[in-house]
Amino acid sequence: MAKDKEARKESLVDIAHRELERRFVTLELAPGSIWKESELAELVAIGRTPVREALQRMASDQLVTVLKRAGIMISTTSIQNQLCVVETRRALEEVVSIRAAKYALERERQYLRDVADSIENAGHRGDVFDYLKFHFETKRMVAEFARNPYAARALRPLHTFSQRFYFIYHRRFNNLDEVGHAHAALSRAIASGDIALTKECSTRVSDIAENFTRDMLLDMP
Repeated sequence: MAKDKEARKESLVDIAHRELERRFVTLELAPGSIWKESELAELVAIGRTPVREALQRMASDQLVTVLKRAGIMISTTSIQNQLCVVETRRALEEVVSIRAAKYALERERQYLRDVADSIENAGHRGDVFDYLKFHFETKRMVAEFARNPYAARALRPLHTFSQRFYFIYHRRFNNLDEVGHAHAALSRAIASGDIALTKECSTRVSDIAENFTRDMLLDMP
């Protein structure tokens, strides 16, 4: 019974974490805004204890800052910080993608082939919400298929920051079709087990992210 309760508690923490991350990415939790823990629990319709634990995770990832007696502040964003995120992602993404290409099971490879179509279709439709949903899920699963929990743990907040940054600025460059195609190609390359192709596709994805961010820097007044 105790084990069942603990498993349920962990499940609620994971759900709270996912729901808060989703709202972080789509700016429902606006950068720099301050929230009470009770308000966030009400927002995601989950009890305060699992929300508190989810917020502790997010604080360790620098997604939020816990302010004593003031509440929870959502992290701000800047192009300079995002360039650091992209630089770190480039190195870790290649490691994780290559490991997944080597070690993924056949059912996992089939998942990547299937989800690649969903990512690409969302890009073609210009549906940023669907694109981000499939993108986040695919990144999480690829990290799992790589069998490297340390890299997976390091990458998760970087993906969350990147998704928020893209959500904020994607309309300015209107390249959802391009990024959808690139991420779909990477998923298919990993599924194929072709290491050279996986590395090439990983570099392409990182190049797009870096160029997008640098273009934003140049475009700022």
